[in-house]
Amino acid sequence: MAGACSLAFALAAPATAAEGVPVRQGQKIVASDGALCTVGYVEANRAWTSAHCGLNGEQVYNEAGQHLGTLRWFTPSGAAGHDLAYIQFAGGSYSAGNPLTGDGMAPVPGEGSTVCFDGQAASRQCGTAVKGPGLFPGMNYAADVSLAPGDSGGAVSVPGQPGVVGIYQGITQANRGGRTVTFSNYARMPHADELARLPHQGWVPRRPNREPGNPVRVAQEKGEALSSTSSAGPEGLRGLAMYFGLSI
Repeated sequence: MAGACSLAFALAAPATAAEGVPVRQGQKIVASDGALCTVGYVEANRAWTSAHCGLNGEQVYNEAGQHLGTLRWFTPSGAAGHDLAYIQFAGGSYSAGNPLTGDGMAPVPGEGSTVCFDGQAASRQCGTAVKGPGLFPGMNYAADVSLAPGDSGGAVSVPGQPGVVGIYQGITQANRGGRTVTFSNYARMPHADELARLPHQGWVPRRPNREPGNPVRVAQEKGEALSSTSSAGPEGLRGLAMYFGLSI
């Protein structure tokens, strides 16, 4: 009897996993307001992307409209500071791994190192780590990389080294010697002590699947996210302004 019970449990376990919602590195994600981004790195109960992909507290879905979880800015200022965020998984969401880079978080490489970028829209591109404008803390730069819209949040890695060194943010243009130079920006990954102090651990309640044709639902979720963002204080308001393209 014991053997039969064990066999039944073993056969039932995969079915339980299949009923959940997988989150995989490199997949497309959609915020409740329709913004498209990329999953850059996946842990057991969260996934990393860019803070400018949505407001703090905004709901995040996969391409099929299944609810994945809630976006949490890594710092209160969001994109106006360290442009990094994590998706706190909803109950039933689970990690489907990091097939593009392998597991692990590593320090940002030195200038002259090769770094590779993976987005959901563009294929892998590699460039050279360089010293950039240094506009925001936690931001790093590479040259000779050109990704597409929707690739924000994608993984940045070093060839031959497992894991990620950062999350793709976008581009910055600067004048260098009379010519315009374009940098690709990426945010460093959190340190171990920062991960331990993250305020949102565990799982959030699962929401219904996203309904693109339901403007009331979208407005409601955006309102919740606005409230969560503004409650972060002055830094949160600065991040909110940055999200809407304003500079304060």
